[in-house]
This record gives sequence, C-alpha cells and structure tokens, in this order.
Amino acid sequence: MAQLRSIMLMVPELTQAVQFFNKGLGLKVLSQGEDVADLDAGGTLMTIRAVPGNEAVLSPGYSTFLNFNTKDMDTTVYTLLEMGARLDGPILYPTYGKIASVRSPTGHMIGLFEPSV
Repeated sequence: MAQLRSIMLMVPELTQAVQFFNKGLGLKVLSQGEDVADLDAGGTLMTIRAVPGNEAVLSPGYSTFLNFNTKDMDTTVYTLLEMGARLDGPILYPTYGKIASVRSPTGHMIGLFEPSV
C-alpha cells in the first residue's frame, strides 16, 4: 500500500500563501525559506513553493482539492474570507455536519467540514 508523503502547492507568491494556511487554518509553519515553506497539515507535510510567472504550473483549476476538518465553520470561513478567499457555493448543512468550499487567494480549492455534535 502506498502512503501519502506530502502535498505540494505551487503559488505565485510565498508569503501570502503561508499566512493563509497558517493564520486562516492554523497549520504550523515548520520551515520557510526564500521560495519554499513546509507546514504541518495534521501530520502530513504540506510544501508551498513559489514559482512566479510560471502560468502553466499556477493553473490549479479544480485539480487540487484540500479538505480540512474544523471545529467552528463560521469562524473559519469568516477568517479565510478576510484573508482573500472566496466561497465556491453556499455553505451546506446536511444532517451530519456543515460543508463549505472556498477558493484560496492563489486559486486552490479548500474543502471544510464541521461534524455535527
């Protein structure tokens, strides 16, 4: 069986992307250099690499969809929107919890899930 080792996101500008995932989703910054940063995404390594001007690499579309659990959907969505994210459809309220999709300022899709208590 294969095991996921890490996730890598390509972004046009490193600092804004790191702040989005660190302050918006609470991911711990493990290291940060001039064009690359490593964050702890709940035990999975997330590497963010700046590749300014490389339009082909920076076209995420819907190919990368990162899903995160949250304990407070409303606060998390508000924080992410304040940081430049955009809701990609309404927040959904199925019986088992809350679900939201947002697009980060760099275009990556972020799924959020808050389970019912």
